Amino acid sequence: MKKYKISPFSFVWQVIKPYKVAYVVMMLAPFANGIYPVIYNYAVKLLIDLFSKDGQITFDQSLRPILVFISAQAVLDVAWRCHNIAQLKSMPYILEDMLCKVCEHCFNLPYTYFQNNFSGSIVAKIKGIGDKYYKIHAAIEYKVSKPFLVTIFSGIAIAFTNIEIFLFITSFTLIYSPLAYYFFYKLSKIEGEKQESWYHLFGTVSDRVSNIFNIFSFARKNAEIEKIRDYYKRVHNPITIRFFKYDLVISIILSIVYWIFILSLFIYVIHLRNLGIITIGDIAFVMALSFAFVENSWDATMQIKDFLEDVAAFKSAYTIMEVEQCTIDKTNASELLVKSGEINFKDLTFSYSDSNVVLSKLNLCIKPGQKIGIVGHSGAGKSTLVSLLLKNFKPVRGQIIIDHQDIADVSSDSLRSSITYIPQDVILFHRSIGENIGYAKESATQNEIEQAAKHAKIHDFIMSLRDGYKTLVGERGIKLSGGQRQRIAIARAFLKNTRILVIDEATSSLDSETEKDIQHSLNEIFDSRNTTVIAIAHRLSTIKHMDRIIVLENGCIVEDGSLKELLKHNGKFKSLWEHQVNGMIV
Repeated sequence: MKKYKISPFSFVWQVIKPYKVAYVVMMLAPFANGIYPVIYNYAVKLLIDLFSKDGQITFDQSLRPILVFISAQAVLDVAWRCHNIAQLKSMPYILEDMLCKVCEHCFNLPYTYFQNNFSGSIVAKIKGIGDKYYKIHAAIEYKVSKPFLVTIFSGIAIAFTNIEIFLFITSFTLIYSPLAYYFFYKLSKIEGEKQESWYHLFGTVSDRVSNIFNIFSFARKNAEIEKIRDYYKRVHNPITIRFFKYDLVISIILSIVYWIFILSLFIYVIHLRNLGIITIGDIAFVMALSFAFVENSWDATMQIKDFLEDVAAFKSAYTIMEVEQCTIDKTNASELLVKSGEINFKDLTFSYSDSNVVLSKLNLCIKPGQKIGIVGHSGAGKSTLVSLLLKNFKPVRGQIIIDHQDIADVSSDSLRSSITYIPQDVILFHRSIGENIGYAKESATQNEIEQAAKHAKIHDFIMSLRDGYKTLVGERGIKLSGGQRQRIAIARAFLKNTRILVIDEATSSLDSETEKDIQHSLNEIFDSRNTTVIAIAHRLSTIKHMDRIIVLENGCIVEDGSLKELLKHNGKFKSLWEHQVNGMIV
């Protein structure tokens, strides 16, 4: 296993680093936003002082305040147009890179991670990283930076104009800001809990949507809604209510401090005017800047609260990037080259936990082109054997060797590219039938796709559809029957055309007539080329023509032979065969 070792903000920096110049240009606009009110109010001060003088006002006298005002407006406009250009050149690609990096990480997570977590929750976190980053970026550009910078520049201007008022305002800031930050940091922690609860809730809702037809068929709509409501009441709402209560208390405390300061400022400015320390223009300038300072410091505090909540939500989504990746391949893994399709399982031992040994010192040699069937009760280790062959897991001990190459030394992609796998439950993409068949071969032509469909005996059905091969199959292939999905899987097998074929109970959920048709298509694969076949089956009728039948029990091979050989003595296979003949399927 390998962990994504960088922090959330280091990850963000990795993504934006190639566009750092554009980022600097984008930040010029918030900087201009911050300094604009100061220059504007300074222009107003110059005009008020000018208008306070006796006599006529000439154009030359008014030129300076006019130029100051126009310059401020011009700088603001230029800065934002540069921002727009820089944003156009960077943000689409930053978000693209971010999503691709997150997906790349998630696609390399352990097999068990996807078994143990809601797919909806995983998708919500992947989406949340991009969404929350964009909210943080927007907050820095618009919501946080402007009030924060206005506060700083207003404070500097006030200090140059009247140091007493600056010290008065600063004393307020030194009390108000740390207090606000302390409260908002606490609030962001609760926001993190709220987001984790939301991701779990989103995952459960997604699970219900995926199983909507089960909900319909068992008339469980109200029951499922009640379960969602129950989760809200027990988990999500208590956290949300705690969040809003804390937010209310914080707002009341900070509002009291704010109003005390406003009243004190009015009294202090009147006092300074009575002493003749400041002019009328100074009063207009200082009061405007003081209110800009106070309003924006308050606004900055409120925006920092939202900003910290967004940061907490981003960190919550980012937890998926902190899940250890599955480093099942060696660093210098080679490419698997399959020429004959010989497979050797040597002393293979595997367990999902210390107390649950699934396979124990299993030895099995499959010759090139040999067709074997694997049978046994549920939990005997049949599917686990296939998962180990496909490198979904690492064996605890032992080796799997294909054509004299240990699969531990080859890349998982080259291994899986060399094996055609037909699962029991064929899950299709919500794409066209043609795309789903062509998924087996990246460069497949339309003619190759249609030839594969003809071999799988599904071409005529596809052509009977209004959109033919362009027909969308629905999410997970829900618009097609089980037999039709299996035929698409078989068409993929024809198209992929590998020397090794693995079939995991591919007909166990089908009716006998469909099973017979599917079996004919599978037999065509068996007979069409010298393919090594491993077929897991519950229906023993599907493997009666295999070269060998392997019987697994408690992770060990207890019987190995042809159908005729195994039926000659009273063993585990004969017991299974008679049970199916007498009570189930011939």
